[in-house]
Amino acid sequence: MLIPLSIYTNLQAPLLGIGRSVFLEPLTQFLSTFFWFFGINGPAVTNTVFAPIGLALTTENLEAFKNGLPLPNIFTNGFSNFFTNFGGGGSTLALVFLMVGIAKSKRMKTLGRLAIVPGIFGINEMIIFGLPVVLNPIMLVPFIATPLVNTILSIIATVIGFLPRTTGVSIPWTTPFFFSGWLATGHLIAGFWQIILIAIDCLIYYPFFKVMDRQFLAEEEKPEQDLKDDLDDISLDDLSFDDL
Repeated sequence: MLIPLSIYTNLQAPLLGIGRSVFLEPLTQFLSTFFWFFGINGPAVTNTVFAPIGLALTTENLEAFKNGLPLPNIFTNGFSNFFTNFGGGGSTLALVFLMVGIAKSKRMKTLGRLAIVPGIFGINEMIIFGLPVVLNPIMLVPFIATPLVNTILSIIATVIGFLPRTTGVSIPWTTPFFFSGWLATGHLIAGFWQIILIAIDCLIYYPFFKVMDRQFLAEEEKPEQDLKDDLDDISLDDLSFDDL
């Protein structure tokens, strides 16, 4: 009995205190998207540290919910999954909507149409590596900033009582927006809040999306002869298997 009590007192309790800090969730989102920008699965890295904290806070909310008590924590797994990112890391669902809706380049429109269904279910590797976002300086700012904006706005909305706290009920992270907010909190207002956040995300991504769209359009409108000349410059003569 002394060992579990000692572990709780000296390890779990301080970690839960850190988990309740308003700085932890923004830090988690920043690190996750920062790693993703370099092609590393951000949540796979950050969850090794932050997932146990989130699980403990989520469990506390679930116990309070089952007993009809006030929900104690803001930063649960449900909050992290459903009010910070939409469409995967970097909250790229807004970018996909822009690509499908107003892109002028064929490349943007085609990729957007392919990525929209996976994006609605929180899967965005097609955008991360296909656009690409990885190591793309144009997308660095919105990719990192958008989840942070979502997180900060959601924290404020929760603190002022507009956004209900999540109940701790287990919901798959692939649940589409609106339904995920509704189910995670038990209130429809949370689903509408997600739609508001996605609209804000579109505004953040828009100027950077336009830069890439113009670049792709210029490449597509490049005369066919110029494209052939570019291909003519490629030579395989320097290839050698001697060093293998």
